[in-house]
Amino acid sequence: MEKKAEILKPYTKKQRLDFIVEENHQNGFEIRETDVTLEAWGLTEQEIEEQEKQEEIVRLKDELAKTDYKIIKCSEYNLAGQTLPYDIAELHARRQALRDRINELEG
Repeated sequence: MEKKAEILKPYTKKQRLDFIVEENHQNGFEIRETDVTLEAWGLTEQEIEEQEKQEEIVRLKDELAKTDYKIIKCSEYNLAGQTLPYDIAELHARRQALRDRINELEG
């Protein structure tokens, strides 16, 4: 994290509150108070990129999990000798693309 803003002591309660509200609300910074300052720390570009990458991984894994029931249903229909309810080739291709992207991001 890198320091984005600070105010020096002494400051009034209103100045402190205004600083915290502004920095935290506008920028999502972490507020730290030291013996001499009140500081707002924000994420570096690298930390932002890593956070975005992790959020995409979570989203992709969620999307993959939402199709698990289709695989189970296809397996059940196949075992029962019935016509599959979903296009298994398309379903597999889509799920594999999700896995490939997850592996790329995690790699």
